[in-house]
Amino acid sequence: MDKKSKEEIHKLFSDSFHEVVPPLLGDMEERLASKEDVNDLIMKVDSLDRKFDAQQDRMDRHGKQLDNHEKRIHALEFAPI
Repeated sequence: MDKKSKEEIHKLFSDSFHEVVPPLLGDMEERLASKEDVNDLIMKVDSLDRKFDAQQDRMDRHGKQLDNHEKRIHALEFAPI
């Protein structure tokens, strides 16, 4: 390959590259999330985790209350009168 054909190949590649890549990068930038978006999502997930944990704690407390009531009822059923 001589120098002139190499230059033509380089020019062709360069022109093709500049026609394809920059427009794709421009579209990609619009679709990417910013750091603020990521931080907002992290905060929302943390909030949901806290709410889920609180709900789970309430359910556990209610379950214990039901167990206590069942034990009391059982004790009353078999208690001598």
